[in-house]
Amino acid sequence: MNVVRMSGVTKRYGDVTALDGVSIELAENRIHGLLGRNGAGKTTVMQVLTGQAFATSGTIEVFGEHPYENARVLNRVCFIKESQRYPDASR
Repeated sequence: MNVVRMSGVTKRYGDVTALDGVSIELAENRIHGLLGRNGAGKTTVMQVLTGQAFATSGTIEVFGEHPYENARVLNRVCFIKESQRYPDASR
């Protein structure tokens, strides 16, 4: 079973195309890596998969449903960006 399916996903920010017709499927019970150079669209893929951004076009399913503002999906997803800061627990 696929837990993630993106088909023909495009994301544009004005004149900039961050994703151009991306299609991926990720199967359950597997470990997947998302690799690419800076500016390749890795963070944008994760943002649309986790409902933090709208795709300009294409279809997205996570656990068989669209993730945007979908509590059934988002309760099962965690996306931590490398740049995200955490409170200092020693204070």
